[in-house]
Amino acid sequence: MKTFSLEAGGCTPNVFIDESKSLVEISGNSTLRDTNWFYSNLLKWIIAFNTGSSKTRVFNIKLKRINDSSSKWIGVIFSKLNTVLHDNNREINWYLVENSRRSLATGQMLKDKTNFSVNFVSQTQNYY
Repeated sequence: MKTFSLEAGGCTPNVFIDESKSLVEISGNSTLRDTNWFYSNLLKWIIAFNTGSSKTRVFNIKLKRINDSSSKWIGVIFSKLNTVLHDNNREINWYLVENSRRSLATGQMLKDKTNFSVNFVSQTQNYY
């Protein structure tokens, strides 16, 4: 089975995709300036892992810090996946950062604009 891993940088998140576990996990910080390059390539990887019979079922989003541009791109990714993946058997676990309005608003936007099940997970400890 295929996996893809991208180690986090100072402002880029850690990305882990595991075909055998039907899992995509994005964690850390997403405060980069060139979000177009980063997230358009991430979208290509996620789509590549969702061809044929293998489909991602669980998306864990554990972002400590997220800027507006990254938030918009995450919305774009899930909107695109909503049209590409034709069944609704998907789950997003959105790990909320305590006292972060942007984190909550981004998770709520995903819930409103996709057919995926969105679970809000409140975390006060370090889960990264």
